[in-house]
Amino acid sequence: MNRSSGRSRRIYIDIDDVLSQTVSLLNDLLYRHHDRRVPYDEIKHFDLGVSFGLADPDVERLLENAHAPEAIRAVRVVDGAVSSLRGWSRAGYHIHLLTGRPPSTEHATRRWLADHGIPHMQLDFVDKYGRTATWKEGPRPLSLAEVGEMEFCLAVEDSLEVATFLATELELDVALMDHPWNRDTSCLSDRARQRIVRCRDWHAVTERFPQP
Repeated sequence: MNRSSGRSRRIYIDIDDVLSQTVSLLNDLLYRHHDRRVPYDEIKHFDLGVSFGLADPDVERLLENAHAPEAIRAVRVVDGAVSSLRGWSRAGYHIHLLTGRPPSTEHATRRWLADHGIPHMQLDFVDKYGRTATWKEGPRPLSLAEVGEMEFCLAVEDSLEVATFLATELELDVALMDHPWNRDTSCLSDRARQRIVRCRDWHAVTERFPQP
């Protein structure tokens, strides 16, 4: 049975590269510390080590710099995100932000959300990629299994892996924000394809899902 069959008005929203232009920040940091950039269309892997050609220790340092409060505060908002969330909020939807950032970024993330007037009723940190062992500070992150016990009417994500989980395990419609790293869908099951809708921008999301 579809758990999103009209009983919930809660919308799952990711943050990085859904609300915030995080990949631009990462490319700026790559230039600052390694004197090079990777063209956006060539960032074809969610794994930064692959996309940026970095060894694991360099990826860890890059992410550490990206999660610094001053870096989070400087990141730009994705065009159309705020107005889209405000529209859903005015229509009575519960905006629930679920991010894969480390919980140690809670204060900086909340400040960024407030600075940009991004409407939401709840913010949770989720171990989407098995990184709990390296997270020592902040609130306890949710597991994907715990997210799977929640009810949503729609999700907006940029990770194809997480989008697949939401589509197949929660039987949830997912607006997948189009990026080079999520375009290879050759491994998707028919079940996932029926639920995942690729959207080029926020206008396309709200046009496709005006009333989730």
